[in-house]
Amino acid sequence: MKKLTPALLFFVSLLFVNQTNAATSTITAIPPRLQLNASPGETIKSTLKVRNDSENQQYFSIYVNDFVVDSQTNTPIPISENITSHWSLRKWISAPSMIPVDAGQTQNIEITIRVPSTALPGGHYAMITYMPNADLKPGELKKTATIIGQRVGTLLYLQIKGDIKEKANLLEFTVPKHIEKGPVEFTGKLENLSDIHIQPQGYIRITDMFNKEVAKLPLDLGNIFPENTKEFKSVWSQKWGYGRYSAELNLVYGTQNNVLSGLVYFWHFPITAVIYSLVALISILTIIVILNKRSHKHQEELEKEVRALQREIEDLEKK
Repeated sequence: MKKLTPALLFFVSLLFVNQTNAATSTITAIPPRLQLNASPGETIKSTLKVRNDSENQQYFSIYVNDFVVDSQTNTPIPISENITSHWSLRKWISAPSMIPVDAGQTQNIEITIRVPSTALPGGHYAMITYMPNADLKPGELKKTATIIGQRVGTLLYLQIKGDIKEKANLLEFTVPKHIEKGPVEFTGKLENLSDIHIQPQGYIRITDMFNKEVAKLPLDLGNIFPENTKEFKSVWSQKWGYGRYSAELNLVYGTQNNVLSGLVYFWHFPITAVIYSLVALISILTIIVILNKRSHKHQEELEKEVRALQREIEDLEKK
């Protein structure tokens, strides 16, 4: 999948500025995602639906676009320019350009996908979106639900049969080396080098210094499209720890259950609190020792005085 450039991100941000001025009609695309399979040279047909939940009849303009995915939010964003991506699907799709939908009604949309005989195996992706009223301006778009406010639609995932490569890399798996007080946050980053989108799932297994499992954090990273990276985060809510821990990452993806793994070590121990406690304890013991010494010295002085008085008494008795 094509990655977002700064210029494209800026353009997308402009689309969402005037949210309060967006059109008030409500659109529902059915389904939000559609997965299909085909062979090179095959023609397939499918039926999509769009529902008009407003109180008036609407004319919906229909757009077929490739899309890019924001790797941070995993949000699909349609693009209108022509791309030569290995995963482009837009040019294979035929769909009506406009349809009327009565108030409160659902309208079927028939699409045809003509797969070239030269189509490469793997995933191919497009977005079919609907915009009410042909004169609605892009500046009135609003971000809602699964796609884009008043321009909602269906994501098409078409898998072309053949020799499909499934490969992903774990680029990062980290945790702070020293943690005095939880929670403990794990972060990571995956890269999809496959010919198709992947959906890694798995867990982080945490063990203590005695190799005893103390926590198991589930992970579901959702879709990662080809040539995209995705960052993830998981949090262990344990507030206090008592030593050195290990965290083992295990993720499974693809039709062959390929495995990605990582291992990190960290200390979860309230060292500052322990140091303060030791300092306080040492201070208390020092005070006790000093007071003990003073008490012993005072006792010795009293004994000297008593002995001196005894001698004086003895001297008086002799006289």
